[in-house]
Amino acid sequence: MSIWDILGVEATGDTSIIRKAYAKKLRIYHPEEDPEGYQRLREAYDSAMKQAPYFKTEEEETLILEEDITANNAQSDSICAEPSPAYAAGTSAQQQESDTAHPDLEYTPPEYTAVNQHKQPIPLNPIHQFISQVDEVYEDFSLRIDSGTWEQLLDQDIAWDVEKSEELQYALLSYLEDHRHLPRPVWQQLDGMFHFSENRDELLDRHSEAFVDYIMRQIHGTTELRYECFKQHLREIIDIEHYLDLRDYAQSMLMHNEPEEAGTHLAEAHAMFADDPDLQLMRGKYYLEIGEPEEALNGFSQAIRLLPEDIDGYRYRAQILFDQQKYEAAIQDLDRILEREPQNTDALSLKGRCYIELGEMDRAREILKQSNQLDNTHIHSFIYLCLTANKQNYDRSDIDPAEKKRAWRNNMLFYAMMVLRLSWLYILVYLVLQLFFDLHPLFTGMLVAVLLWNSWKMIRTHRVIAT
Repeated sequence: MSIWDILGVEATGDTSIIRKAYAKKLRIYHPEEDPEGYQRLREAYDSAMKQAPYFKTEEEETLILEEDITANNAQSDSICAEPSPAYAAGTSAQQQESDTAHPDLEYTPPEYTAVNQHKQPIPLNPIHQFISQVDEVYEDFSLRIDSGTWEQLLDQDIAWDVEKSEELQYALLSYLEDHRHLPRPVWQQLDGMFHFSENRDELLDRHSEAFVDYIMRQIHGTTELRYECFKQHLREIIDIEHYLDLRDYAQSMLMHNEPEEAGTHLAEAHAMFADDPDLQLMRGKYYLEIGEPEEALNGFSQAIRLLPEDIDGYRYRAQILFDQQKYEAAIQDLDRILEREPQNTDALSLKGRCYIELGEMDRAREILKQSNQLDNTHIHSFIYLCLTANKQNYDRSDIDPAEKKRAWRNNMLFYAMMVLRLSWLYILVYLVLQLFFDLHPLFTGMLVAVLLWNSWKMIRTHRVIAT
């Protein structure tokens, strides 16, 4: 197998193609996971880079031939244009006469500045040049949020240069520490190129833990804030960077359970720009935290108005409407969620509870049974399904034997899981001690007693719910 087969490209003298091929293959042949494959790849890369200066394509050879022909023609023209000795002597005599006739005029030979005319400016450091281009994209907000622009930017040779990858990554992250407001797809593009998520420990050696955690959250979307709403409203926001800072600060304060600080940032951001669905969602959560459900309901309603396809606003609003005993309105919001996510057990459970409160036990039982079948560990679905079977609340008709058997099996699995959750620590300690020591049977009896006690608690719970 040739070096070009290993790199996966045709033979070429273009070093940028070689670097890109090496970088792509490096993701497959990781030094720690496949050291032999990496060694072969590295040897192929080094060999290709050494051959590159001596490798000439047909186009390059044609160009060199044309340059040689042009040079020969120029040399022939210069020979033909050389003056005769007599002409040269006549010219010299005329120059002497001119100098004698005008002794005050000093002859100055013409300055040949061909070298200066063709002098090229000193090239910029390619890493500095790349960061400068990143800054130009970042400062133009429409380009900043455009994935296609970043794709072109990251396709440059310097981005694929493995030798300068570490230095470029450090320079880029140093820039992004103060210019971090990028949409999630762009963070994912950067991660695909520089492997931030795979090299988290290495990043911590050079950057703060808070910043590295911020990068990870943006890549994985755990705290994603959207940017699409600004495309048509940039002129309405005087200082977009300040607004985005306020939005990030508010989100961080809510995550750290500091609602007062979050409220200050949210109020200032809302005064600057109110048509941001993520901001309205945060305002709704803030008002829930401080116990103002009507204001929270308004915030979630605004978020739904701005982004009807997002389910978060419906989820929070449905819960508030349920708490306010507006069950029909809550069911409408839950139906919007279930249109997009038919297997959302939280929405199914809350919808079943709405029908229980409305006295429609048959519909409630069917919905809760569906939720329980999707996830028999969902505690709310299980509890309220048992409630619909309560003889005092619901006059049950005969149950199909197959359905009864399935319900019994699901109940047993649920109870077994709950007993294990209550007893897992005792079981673990017993197994470790049994592994290293010859335990007295008394310890086995103690473990059995714990399991029986927790089983009895689960039976009592079932009796309370179902009777």
